[in-house]
Amino acid sequence: MPELNLRISAIEWDRLRKHCARSFRGRRDTENGAIGLLGKRMVEGKLHELVVAQIVWPEPGDVIAPPHQALTFSSRYVRRAHMAVRKAGLAGLVTFHTHPLAKSEVDFSWYDDKQDPLLVENLQELWPGTLLSSVVLGETSQRARLWSSPIEQAAATSLVCVGERLQYLPLHGRSAKPAPDPAEIFDRATALTGSGALARISRITVVVVGASGTGSLVCELLARAGCKRILLIDHDVVRLVNLNRILYATTDDAKDRRPKAEVLKRGIESLGLGCKVVPIVGSILDDTVLRRLNEGDLIFGCVDKDYPRMLLCKYAYQHVVPYIDVGAEIGGDKEGIVSTDARTNYVAPGRWCLRCIGLVSPRRLAFESLTGAERKRKIDLGYSDDLLIKQPAVMDLNMRAASTGVMLLRHLFQPFLLEPLPVTIAENLVTYNMKAVASARARNEVCDICRANPHAGFGDCGQPIGLASEVARALLEEDEDKLTLGAHT
Repeated sequence: MPELNLRISAIEWDRLRKHCARSFRGRRDTENGAIGLLGKRMVEGKLHELVVAQIVWPEPGDVIAPPHQALTFSSRYVRRAHMAVRKAGLAGLVTFHTHPLAKSEVDFSWYDDKQDPLLVENLQELWPGTLLSSVVLGETSQRARLWSSPIEQAAATSLVCVGERLQYLPLHGRSAKPAPDPAEIFDRATALTGSGALARISRITVVVVGASGTGSLVCELLARAGCKRILLIDHDVVRLVNLNRILYATTDDAKDRRPKAEVLKRGIESLGLGCKVVPIVGSILDDTVLRRLNEGDLIFGCVDKDYPRMLLCKYAYQHVVPYIDVGAEIGGDKEGIVSTDARTNYVAPGRWCLRCIGLVSPRRLAFESLTGAERKRKIDLGYSDDLLIKQPAVMDLNMRAASTGVMLLRHLFQPFLLEPLPVTIAENLVTYNMKAVASARARNEVCDICRANPHAGFGDCGQPIGLASEVARALLEEDEDKLTLGAHT
């Protein structure tokens, strides 16, 4: 079995570390621990990552840890956690426990090596296929492994903590090695982003959803920041009306109606910066396309509609994956333009979703969830004129939004912005001021996306997020009809 990552929200990780901290104080002779529930992320039918969906906090008597002796979890505690896994259809359990005398280095003990196979054997007798991940914690180190059977185990590579920052903590039981120096073509970027952050950016896969004005700029900036792999999703082709806002697009591309994602692949890879672009020609509404997000470590949303934004939010919470949404907005009144905003939002566990901050509206979601024919009927009745307004595609404005989004990515790996980040960062070019919106105007404490999501952390064990292919095509029909009509007028 290949090496894999363990993914967890920063909120749960911080709470777990605090729960275990007393093992490293005072006499340092008593272990501590807890059990978590595991979701999973699959790629091409193979296990790609494990996701900590929830920590089942121990009750009195659940953790048996006499001084100077190994820790055991009570059968009642293990049974309670395993029943929760079975009830929710999750992948398995993860056990966390401390070795109080370990600091910068930690490893499993002979007792761990004996007990883990017995535990996974018992779990799989009750529920075949149950996975068991075991994590041992030192004071400043951690080591992890995955048991797929009593005799099959694999090392875990990194613990990915997603929250106000994006941390990759090594799971090999030792302190992290010094980061390599950046390549000469990127070394001036260390004035803002240190070599460690640049090295991490070069190792992750970034998914960019949308390959038009903002999406093409985000891809360009990612390549120039040292990103080596971009997964680019867009269902559309290049047309003459796109040429002013899609980097690298030509009149021949428009004539041949080449997919936008493939045009950007050609352009970005021609830079010679070592960045590979994987084009996916399809709609994020389609669940088969949306599942390709499992290959990514971070998502950029460069779309101009609410329905795909909502799906990306749901995915971010269900898979514990950071999501940066960028866009441009122009506001006006009878006097003319009053605001031109380049906007960036960051979605992650513990933060508000785009619906709660008011960017995604229920009315627009209802309109976009209609098929092409249903939308046309509603337009003909005059009910939705205000919903037909297109998002601005002004490259000058898109550039500022794309730039802020990629700067935020740099911040997640090596913080330089004030924390916590505001829910919205909007730069108004009319007044040349920055508006940091700190509160969610449509906040909902029982929001089923970000606050009370029953499938948060489930990964692929949760319900499908996207739509069936035929439904996604039906929702896109109206847009295709409009573009075809515009080409002939």
